[in-house]
Amino acid sequence: MRKLASALLLAVIICVPAFGASRAEMKRMSTFLSNFTELGMYDINADTITDGELVHFGVWHNYVNNFKSRIRRCPDKNCPYGSLIIDEKYAAESVKKFFNINLKHTSTEDEHYSGNFYHFEGADGEITYYAEVQEVSRKGSIITMRGELYSAEDDEDRPATFTARAKPYKYGGKDTWYILSLAVRWRYR
Repeated sequence: MRKLASALLLAVIICVPAFGASRAEMKRMSTFLSNFTELGMYDINADTITDGELVHFGVWHNYVNNFKSRIRRCPDKNCPYGSLIIDEKYAAESVKKFFNINLKHTSTEDEHYSGNFYHFEGADGEITYYAEVQEVSRKGSIITMRGELYSAEDDEDRPATFTARAKPYKYGGKDTWYILSLAVRWRYR
């Protein structure tokens, strides 16, 4: 009887997320972190991230997630900086939303800043990994999320674990988080 009671208690502990995070909230957290991993951002420290890395995130987050609504062809024939453009405000908006940092507009190796727009060349075809949050804890205002990465091609392909830290805040009137850090540990690669 004791073994059965212990097994049931363990099952309840495993099935109930920490500090009251619901399964739906853990799914939202997974989507939040996947915005970084789908771009290959596996090692983030918001205290040391560069302006160039933020520009890259702002441009490519929109390329992946808002292509039809925010990405346009360069209107200049034979555009010297890339065939695609995005308005600077959309890149800045994405950086503010996910990092809570005001973007300092600058050109990078892959994104040319022309004063109002970023010019770049599109690219597709790399393996995309998404985050699945499996454990959540909170200490003060910092939320720690742990879980696994999985391949978009094969849910069984789980090549890495991760630990991420974020702070909750309101963006655009909605409850969300901004990233503090993300560290991925590869099992194989």
